[in-house]
Amino acid sequence: MSETAPAFLAENINVTFGTTQALKGVSITVEEGEMVALIGPSGSGKSTLLRVGAGLQLADSTSGVTRLFGDRVQEAGKLSRGVRRARAQIGFIFQQFNLVKRISLYSNVLLGALGRMPEWKGVLGRFSQADRKKAMDSLERVGIAQYAGNRAANLSGGQQQRGAIARTMVQGAKAIFADEPIASLDPVSARNVMKLLAELNEEDGITVVVTLHQVDYALKYCRRAVALKAGEIIYDGPTRGLTRERLIEIYGDEYIDVMDEEGELA
Repeated sequence: MSETAPAFLAENINVTFGTTQALKGVSITVEEGEMVALIGPSGSGKSTLLRVGAGLQLADSTSGVTRLFGDRVQEAGKLSRGVRRARAQIGFIFQQFNLVKRISLYSNVLLGALGRMPEWKGVLGRFSQADRKKAMDSLERVGIAQYAGNRAANLSGGQQQRGAIARTMVQGAKAIFADEPIASLDPVSARNVMKLLAELNEEDGITVVVTLHQVDYALKYCRRAVALKAGEIIYDGPTRGLTRERLIEIYGDEYIDVMDEEGELA
């Protein structure tokens, strides 16, 4: 048992959309420094769980508590008063990059500093020299410093996603929640993004929780996988335990054909 608070804790989380129950009594604990893949078929609830953990989606009133590094995010379907402080500890990476397209890559990355600044300074763009240097250092770290002056709209998907990761580094995030970060990328860009997340986890100790459709990336880059199906966790353990039989249980019989065609896990 960790002596410190978990990076992410969720207890008995229920989420209902209309007549569909997206999450059914889900509980999960992610310790600081872990890299965890949330896997499962479309509609299984993995993205909903990540958004609930970040306070971007309210759980039902029948739910328990969610915490980030010990700080309460929400409980019984209500956001905590301290949710802003809790959120400041994580960087959220979206599938569609979530950069401001009309401004430069550098300016986008610099926005990661806003959570540490007085609001008036942020409005006026009064960023410190330390933050400006950190923005460039972060772009250098993710390998796209040469595009710092380019408008985000003119960058490739892989470059934009690495820019989004650099923004979390400027933010000083202790954890990264990445929701399908490679779903819109070509295979080379996808590998680069996953490799970068793994490096930040291994070298910087940043906790990473990532939702993935691609099981092969979960197997390669994550030591732990949590699989959801129809809103419930049906597997939580080491990725080496994701046998062919287990994956068929998670994804259904159609997974047999997919794996046989791709020649993986066959």
